[in-house]
Amino acid sequence: MRFAWGSFEVKATTGQTSPMLTPSAPLFQATLNPDRRCEYDATGMASHKKLVLIGFMASGKSAVASALASKLNLPLVQVDEEIVSRSGYPTIPAIFADKGEAHFRALEAEVAASLKDAPDIVISTGGGIITRDANMTNLKENGGTIVYLRTSFETVTQRAGDLSTRPLFANKANALELYERRLPIYERYADIIIDTDGRSIDAVCSEILTKIR
Repeated sequence: MRFAWGSFEVKATTGQTSPMLTPSAPLFQATLNPDRRCEYDATGMASHKKLVLIGFMASGKSAVASALASKLNLPLVQVDEEIVSRSGYPTIPAIFADKGEAHFRALEAEVAASLKDAPDIVISTGGGIITRDANMTNLKENGGTIVYLRTSFETVTQRAGDLSTRPLFANKANALELYERRLPIYERYADIIIDTDGRSIDAVCSEILTKIR
């Protein structure tokens, strides 16, 4: 099934997924940010299900977003995939190598703006989406709920895998500095904060669904 608004079109997801973010899956913590609110209807469910996942690279945004979209029967947008589609380049590292980060961020901003009026949907963002206030304003529009997947730097490095696919992780010391600089920004924008270390995708999804009710 396809959903479209304006010039933006996405496919609804199907199927189920329940892999682990890490080998173990103890109970985890989720925190509502008291400074942020989403709207609720008479049934107790959030009246909008525009869910926007933010967090540092390798925090599990893509996997959790895909699972959420399947559970909620909502369309899914992976922002990084949409950037690549619009760019004319085969990969994000290719964009960085040929055009630089500024060009990548401009494309990212275009995608965020195109999602401003999106209906019920699940959106997985790139780690740097929070570097422009306008991006978050656009994603928050039309009832968007911002979910921050908080992940320790140690876990991030374990999950990162092939670092050649992550241009900003080429230097681990620089990546740690970037991580520490972005943490308070993620927290500032978040409606919901969930710690993901050692948690399964299904557990994270279940807690998100609980917190939006």
